[in-house]
Amino acid sequence: MSATSDYGANWGEAPESFLVLGLAHCFEKDDNGKLVDRFVIEPISANSLECMATGAKTCFKEVKSVTFGDAMARDRSVLPEEWASASFCDEYDFRCGACARTWSRPHAQDNLMDIVPLGRTKNNFNYNLDEKRVLNFENVVNDDDNIKQDISIDVYGRAEKEEGADAESEAPAAKEEEEELDSLLAA
Repeated sequence: MSATSDYGANWGEAPESFLVLGLAHCFEKDDNGKLVDRFVIEPISANSLECMATGAKTCFKEVKSVTFGDAMARDRSVLPEEWASASFCDEYDFRCGACARTWSRPHAQDNLMDIVPLGRTKNNFNYNLDEKRVLNFENVVNDDDNIKQDISIDVYGRAEKEEGADAESEAPAAKEEEEELDSLLAA
């Protein structure tokens, strides 16, 4: 069985299914290393919107509920005017399908649909940019990132190896000192 490029393309969600889109305030590093504002349109899952509604910090300035069909068509006419200059997020279609599925679950249907009723916009969330989302951030990992564990919880036998290495490095020095003493006594 081989992987295909259309994995997840057929979600089976009806075009009239409920979906929430958000306008995220993100950042990108330019060539000089400075952060530049970027606004991105992203689908929001039911559990993410539930967290936002309870007061969690978010970078979403505003959210809008739409139908799955409108979202997949990238129909900007159903979105607020302020969103006109925003770009759609990476893997937008895939993420729309995944988020639409979360909205079709019983908990979301029974408890969360009234947070942002279909066709409505909401912006009174805990909008906060203390922790900036950088879109083109590259995490380069190197050996300096490793944390040396305390020797008391050593499970790799490092203490024994270090003792052996110390003994080996001390042996030539001890032999040299012994030879010096022998030469002094012989003289």
